[in-house]
Amino acid sequence: MESPLQIYKGVDKWHDTMKEIRWHTYGAVTELLKLPSAKTQAKLKAIKKWWKIWFPKIELNAYTCSLPSGWSCPFAHDCLSKADRVTGKITDGKHTEFRCYSASLEAMYPTVRDMTWHNFDLLRKMDTEQMVSLIYESVAEDMTLMRVHQNGDFFNAKYFNAWMQVASLYPNKIFYAYTKSLRYWLECPEIPSNFKLTASRGGRDDALIDEFNLKCAEVVFSPEEAERKGLEVDTDEWHAIVGEESFALWVHGTQPKGSKGAEGKKLLKERGVKHEYTRK
Repeated sequence: MESPLQIYKGVDKWHDTMKEIRWHTYGAVTELLKLPSAKTQAKLKAIKKWWKIWFPKIELNAYTCSLPSGWSCPFAHDCLSKADRVTGKITDGKHTEFRCYSASLEAMYPTVRDMTWHNFDLLRKMDTEQMVSLIYESVAEDMTLMRVHQNGDFFNAKYFNAWMQVASLYPNKIFYAYTKSLRYWLECPEIPSNFKLTASRGGRDDALIDEFNLKCAEVVFSPEEAERKGLEVDTDEWHAIVGEESFALWVHGTQPKGSKGAEGKKLLKERGVKHEYTRK
């Protein structure tokens, strides 16, 4: 299979330079990011239902990249939650209205927590060029869809720019992400057309969503709230990957007793609204 790098002028020299950087940084034996396949995830089943219609000639091979929730989210506000690296004990932020779903997963599953910290530890000590090299070498050859940050977010501008550069090296593959790191998005010189970004409301920079008319996703707690705001509710990632309009997401995941999130889940359950992904 021909590497997408080959369509870029001077790319062989670039790739050799990246290898040299990796060699001097890590030595002969290098560690790659852990970017697991999404084939066992319930959400993938939902994506498959529309994928063949939109991309009939592309096989769906989805992968994810994750970082520790909260710890890598510099602009989180309404959903700020962190799982302790060692114990998994979860701590919510002072202004948290609903608990981050991925933070709950990290609290429950040490293997998930270990994976996110493995990636974070490698990336946060690097410059942009090193990140580009590491991410590029970590991506599976058969990947056609990459969700950047099933857990976590873009923790600095260098890291954001690194993912944009990687996407430009894979023009025939689709990348997508939800993010509250909006200033990195707006400061980036160029967003590749194959990287689909969705602003995530509930962050410290929400004003930028309206100021720059960014496509966004907003967590809602009832059907009436979604209708009042004129937002379709996404249940299969279509709006994030293909759609161009803002949309809503049902509150889901483990929520603290008595919280706004818990009350919202209770209401959705009473209304018979399916708000959790399941493989059943």
